[in-house]
Amino acid sequence: MAKELPKVKSFEDWCNERNSLPPETRKTVNYLLDAASTQDCRLADIALNQRTEFLTSSPTLSDISDLRPFSSLTNLRKLSFMSHKITDLTPLVKLKNLEAFVILSDGLTDVSPLASLSNLTDLGLMGKNITDIRSLSSLTKLKKFTLWFSSIQNIEVLKNLTQLTEVSFIGGQIADISSLANLKPLTILELTHNKVANIQSLSGLTNLKRLNLDSNKITDIKPISRLTNLVYLDLRANLISNLSSLPGLKSLTRLNLSRNQIANIEPLSGLANLDSLNLKYNRISNLSSLSSLQKLTSISLGHNQIVDIKPLESMTKLATIGLQNNRITDIQALANLKNLVVLVISQNPIKSQVCPVNPQSNCIFKISPSYDWSY
Repeated sequence: MAKELPKVKSFEDWCNERNSLPPETRKTVNYLLDAASTQDCRLADIALNQRTEFLTSSPTLSDISDLRPFSSLTNLRKLSFMSHKITDLTPLVKLKNLEAFVILSDGLTDVSPLASLSNLTDLGLMGKNITDIRSLSSLTKLKKFTLWFSSIQNIEVLKNLTQLTEVSFIGGQIADISSLANLKPLTILELTHNKVANIQSLSGLTNLKRLNLDSNKITDIKPISRLTNLVYLDLRANLISNLSSLPGLKSLTRLNLSRNQIANIEPLSGLANLDSLNLKYNRISNLSSLSSLQKLTSISLGHNQIVDIKPLESMTKLATIGLQNNRITDIQALANLKNLVVLVISQNPIKSQVCPVNPQSNCIFKISPSYDWSY
């Protein structure tokens, strides 16, 4: 039977025992000694216990797997790890003062030890092998919860976390978001690269200011019509064709509808506060509805079916315009746009490749067809 490790209570104890500790534990002790800028165990203990934060993604920390030497640092309020070798979070149960914790580890499967950290207000988890977060229902002080690239499908735990103001679930397997309906204080919600089709549960989240539903399976956006406090809305890469639910969102300043199935953009005509609008990769041919959007400084219209760009001629605040890959033959209608600094007009049958504004370098007539220009 392997010899049991001594039950140490302080970092000084861990440090004094380091020569008899397993290599992975010793590696953590050495990392903490470096962080304390001393090899003296007693002085390191004092220095480390004065710290309230360990926020790093250094190469040294990425090798750490054993968190037990951290267990004595009970004054920590913020802690983050980026190490795919970490599998056991049990040593953290003693860190009762933790308010913010972030871990990025594909080796992690069990997050239940975090359930005892009742003072957490900010939690971030990344790990493709994390499949169950139900144990986190006790973290009722959470205000911010981020989940990156996990295998989570069930998010019912959120029903109990009614203090949340910010939720980000990025790159996952989530389809059912009905549990979000209770989260009335939410101001930021990101559900990108998931499998969401039904967003009815969002209709009552009227405090939302930022909503990102990029890369899902959404066709019906009617539930968004009540979210009149939204200033940022990202619906790119979905299956949307009908925009009739958007006219009431008068506070919007940034809107991304690229990579959908949109032909009619008339419902956007009343969104007078828009500063940035992205409509790339759709089925748009008629731009007449855009002329009322006089605050726009950036518009992306590449990869559509546009011939006539005359509706843009009065939009004098425009600084960047993307019109690549359309059916445009004449761009002189843009000559009055004195604030224009970037015009991407490649992959169009332009008769005269003369930039309508100066300097001529403001116009880009040729780029690689495979290059997805940001405009």
